[in-house]
Amino acid sequence: MVSRDSDELIEDLCLALRNVAIGNYGLPGDQRIVKYIDEVKALYAEILKRDVNSEVRIRQLSGETGWQMEVLLADCLAFPAVCPYLRDEDGIRKYFRCPLCRKAEFPVDSKLEMCDECLERVAGILDTIPPLYTPPPGLLFYRTYNSSKRCSHADSDTVLVTRDDEEFWYTGRCKVCLLDEKTSRSRSR
Repeated sequence: MVSRDSDELIEDLCLALRNVAIGNYGLPGDQRIVKYIDEVKALYAEILKRDVNSEVRIRQLSGETGWQMEVLLADCLAFPAVCPYLRDEDGIRKYFRCPLCRKAEFPVDSKLEMCDECLERVAGILDTIPPLYTPPPGLLFYRTYNSSKRCSHADSDTVLVTRDDEEFWYTGRCKVCLLDEKTSRSRSR
């Protein structure tokens, strides 16, 4: 690091931050990402030692990426006390963004990838699904004879909900699952 000039160190810090951002889904235990976090810490320590200001470049990096890189840097420096999850411009952690409304986060330990408001909305829908119902975007409502594609509470007549995702078929959840999740979330607060 000593042989690199300060501008090169700052650019290397930006690259290391991008690596943390891109591999964010592997946190907290992915050792490859921990290595990048350690690299961020080492580069930043050298930049501080040289008394060089990197704030302007990090702010510029935020503008280039649309991510809150200043927050990611601070979180990397505080790791492992803080897990450096990437935040979009609006401050929502990208990994925990609700895939339904895209406006809020679902809790870290959630079994269902939806925010509290969407959880409430979907639970209400399961209560009142009329015939010929058109589900909101991002959701799939169904019944199935396949026990591997439904929760343990359900039988073949139970209406289930899952995310409508082209890449994955998530196991359907029933109203009981949604209410259990809601109760679990309220206890953990």
